[in-house]
Amino acid sequence: MYTPQKIISENLKTGVSINLPTQLCRPTRLCKTMCYARSGHMALPASRKKQHFIAKYLRGSDITRLIQECYFLTCVRLNGCGDLLRSHIDNIILLAKTCSNTTFYGMTRKPEIADALNNKLPNLKLLLSVDSSTPERDIENYTGKICFGPRRARDTVPDDKRIVTVFPHHVHGKAVKNISKHPLDCPAVWHNVKGCYECKRCWNW
Repeated sequence: MYTPQKIISENLKTGVSINLPTQLCRPTRLCKTMCYARSGHMALPASRKKQHFIAKYLRGSDITRLIQECYFLTCVRLNGCGDLLRSHIDNIILLAKTCSNTTFYGMTRKPEIADALNNKLPNLKLLLSVDSSTPERDIENYTGKICFGPRRARDTVPDDKRIVTVFPHHVHGKAVKNISKHPLDCPAVWHNVKGCYECKRCWNW
């Protein structure tokens, strides 16, 4: 049976992440056309095989190996790609509870996933991800923190106090040409910081 060498993945921006299949996402119209996981390393057959393994693994009864990989880390990005299911919630909470010195943060397109994980543990923070094509009815009753992106050059960021971070349209870690800066833009996209672990904005709220 297939087992990856490591469950966690690594990249320069987020540092360490837990990646899931894009088939588990609930993408907006914009997200479907601009998904970063459709190309590059995340789209390689080996990466997708690992993502499907993790989706099944997180529904299992023993996550000892993942706990061991995360225990001494400073922060771990949830949903580096893809999205969590309700059947993953118990093990994510167990992971964060056991690795109490590790911050687990991330983004989800699913309000029910954010609600299920936020306010459970101080080291577990999930932003609800929205963009210019997100129907207002989907988030009008959501009271938690959100992030906005991808932000295209023609998009207007809503004046919404729930917004913590804005992600300007970027490809392979670099903002696209002719896109202006917004005060809440992710500084890592503009290379003003080395990565998420240095910024911490997406979980310091």
